[in-house]
Amino acid sequence: MREAKEDIQYQDFVIPKECFVVPFLSAVHLDENVYNGALNFNPWRWMEPENEEKRNRRTSPFYAPFGGGARFCPGAELARLQIALFLRYFVTTYRLLNEVEKRQFQLRRSLRRLRTRCSRSVLSSSGTEERCRQRGI
Repeated sequence: MREAKEDIQYQDFVIPKECFVVPFLSAVHLDENVYNGALNFNPWRWMEPENEEKRNRRTSPFYAPFGGGARFCPGAELARLQIALFLRYFVTTYRLLNEVEKRQFQLRRSLRRLRTRCSRSVLSSSGTEERCRQRGI
C-alpha cells in the first residue's frame, strides 16, 4: 500500500493527494496483452519460447507472484518448500508410465476387475482361503 504525496494523473484517472493506492499484482498475470490465454490454466505457458524473458522472475515486470523488493512475500520460501515436499512425495509414491506400460496396467486392472466380479477369495475363520462364486455367473 502506498500513499500519493501529490495529485497524480495517469491516463484518464486522477489519484488525489493523500489517497492510498494498493497495487493488484496478480492482475499482471492475467493480462491478455502479455500472455495469450491468460485466463486459462496452462502450466506449460512458462515453457513456451516467447515467454522466456517473461519467466525470469528477477528481471521481468510480468512475473510477480510474491511481490518484490522490501515487501517481498515472507511466505515465498514456505511455498517453494511445500512444492518441493509435494514433488518428492509424488515422485517417490507414484510411478510414471509410458503409453505401453499404461495399456498393460489398464489391461491388468480390467482383468483383475473381471476376475473379482466372477469369484471372490474369502479368508475363513480357520485361516484358510476359500473361493466363492456368485450364483448365475
